Amino acid sequence: MTRLPGKPIMDVREIAPETLFETVQHRLGNGDLLTMNTHGRLGFTLMEYQRRWEAVLANMARLDLDVLLVRSPENITWLTGYETPGYYKYHCLVMAPGMDPVLVLRRFECLNVAEYAWVTRIVPVDDWEVPAEITARVMRDLGLRTRRVGIEKRGWFCTIEEHEQLELALPGAEFLDAAPAIWDARMIKSDEEIAVMHRSAAIVDKAMTAGFEIAAPGVSDDIINAEVHRVIFEAGGEYMSLPPFILSGERTCLPHQTARSDIVGERDLVFMELSATKFRYCAALMRTLFIGNPTERQQRVAEACIAAVDTAMATIKPGVSAEDVDRIARAEVEKAGFGEFFRHRLGYSIGVNYPPDWGEGEIISLCRGETRTLQPGMVFHMVPLCLVYRQFGIGFSETVRVTETGCERFSQLPLEITVKH
Repeated sequence: MTRLPGKPIMDVREIAPETLFETVQHRLGNGDLLTMNTHGRLGFTLMEYQRRWEAVLANMARLDLDVLLVRSPENITWLTGYETPGYYKYHCLVMAPGMDPVLVLRRFECLNVAEYAWVTRIVPVDDWEVPAEITARVMRDLGLRTRRVGIEKRGWFCTIEEHEQLELALPGAEFLDAAPAIWDARMIKSDEEIAVMHRSAAIVDKAMTAGFEIAAPGVSDDIINAEVHRVIFEAGGEYMSLPPFILSGERTCLPHQTARSDIVGERDLVFMELSATKFRYCAALMRTLFIGNPTERQQRVAEACIAAVDTAMATIKPGVSAEDVDRIARAEVEKAGFGEFFRHRLGYSIGVNYPPDWGEGEIISLCRGETRTLQPGMVFHMVPLCLVYRQFGIGFSETVRVTETGCERFSQLPLEITVKH
């Protein structure tokens, strides 16, 4: 145990002595040793976590960072395997070259480190303490250089108050936005990540199929919602970062809304956008079901949205810019005469996630102005959707992986207009 003034750095074994795991040391590419706990509850192999760790260390070196303070739950999970819905309270992973990381976190959550993470060292924070001051003390007492400190300035959890507390506790430190140090590494998914996302996608397919099967005139959208939830959780899905968006009738025109006891009518639409999660990795899918034949206008909107997805999938390949995919796919909706109702980006990166969002759009999106080019291993959820207020909303989506030569779908369901009589 390393003693700090009033706050020790603890070995995870001290808080969970009965937990069964093995502690090993992995040699990194630069010769440093990384101490890791291994156990059957980790979502990925130690080699996968080592790959991620070294990728971020390389980005830190490129940015000339002495230390990186990781605050967002997605990034902490991606780096360490640690997960909890209690991320709304303080968690900070202190990461620096040449040392094992230290996770500074609310004392109440400490047992989750032993359960889910490979991290070996923690510092508990009591509810009456000032977490940023504890983190600064850890950094000082570990002897870390704090000339250039990386923080997640674009993250939701790096508050102005916390930033001011760090500035007071670490005079002379320069605080730099280091979110891209992790985002750039997360942007390219490994084979292990893709395998987990395929598991999530299979659950989504089951849930979408179940929703379509139960939807019928006289059925409440609450019943459809309940059936979708049942299938997701019975199939092994974990809690989702956004709720299933299940709407019927004219309420399908509303963005990001959920079931509200509406009864499906004759010749109605049923809109569903669903996700499922394993080890915090998500895949998503959007479909529109027609109860009875669609109107001529609805048919043309649906065809335009499907054409946008098909065109995007035909366009995606390494070297193509993200904005070009958006532009070429959007043209399908515009030439059909419905461009004014397609008001958002074509798609966004998707992978590891926590509420309130299942996407990783902060990392990269398929949208106007995004000039970065696609690379193998990127994963996107593409969501052409037309919302005509007080009339209808129609959309179709696919989660796709960029391959060496193009892209591949995660869903096994057909991308087509479905009519139920």
